[in-house]
This record gives sequence, structure tokens and C-alpha cells, in this order.
Amino acid sequence: MFKFQPNNRSKAFLAAVCASAFLVSGCVERIDRHGYTPEVSQIETVNLGSDRRDDVIAKLGQPTTGGVLDQGGLYYISYGMRHYGALAPKELDRKVVAVTFDGNGVARNVETFGVEQGRVVSLSRRVTDDNLRDTTLLRQLLSSIGNFDPTSVFGDG
Repeated sequence: MFKFQPNNRSKAFLAAVCASAFLVSGCVERIDRHGYTPEVSQIETVNLGSDRRDDVIAKLGQPTTGGVLDQGGLYYISYGMRHYGALAPKELDRKVVAVTFDGNGVARNVETFGVEQGRVVSLSRRVTDDNLRDTTLLRQLLSSIGNFDPTSVFGDG
């Protein structure tokens, strides 16, 4: 009967093959997608100036998150992450669709944002304008409180 007895070279070769297989198996790329953003064709069905919050949700689906108040905006967020071995995950893309409403709960604005090289970039924007300026003299004066810079008047003392 034949009995196999490995020598030191075959043991070292087997250990090297196992270690290589183990190291290479950890270097597999994995891409994860999270969240939901509606397609452009779905966004175009939103009628700005007439659709209410419930109409927008029916057309676009349930949002990822909403505004703090009942009349706050709706936000649809999706992103992709790349995982490669033991390296830190890298964000591939991010897309945010923001729908804002006026005080009566009517859709006024739909904007799509992306992230390009770490900066937020507006990809598309649809706004209805009611041609009314909401800034009165009193509102302008009150909004400037706290924006006073003494160095602009007195200099760098």
C-alpha cells in the first residue's frame, strides 16, 4: 500500500496557495445601492402649483424622509457605495430629489441634486413663481439682526 508523506517543499507550497487564495478572496469588489429616487418621467408628472402633498406621494412614491413640519418638503434619497476588500468604502454617487410646498400644501418646487467631487450640484430645477416678493422693509431689517460685523465700521482695532 502507498502512503503519502509530504516533504517540507510541498507543505510550504500548499501553505502559500492557501494564503494566496485567502488574500485574493478578500479583494472582491461589492457595490451596494441604497434608497429610492423617482425617475425623470415620474418627476415630470408632478404639476407644480396644483398638486398637493398626497398627490405628489401618489405619483412619486413614499419619500425617504420628509420635512419636520406637516407642510415641510419631501426628500427622495439614493446612493451607491463601493466596497473593495479591507479598504474604506467609497461613495460612487448620490442623488436627492427635493419637493417643496407652500404654506397651503401645494407643490412649488422640484429639484434634483447630485454630488460631484464632494460638492452638491443642482442637476435640475423646476420652480413655480407667484411673482410676489415676500420681503418687506420690516422683514429685511429684522433678518439683518445678527449679521452686523463691527470690524466693517470700526476697523480691526
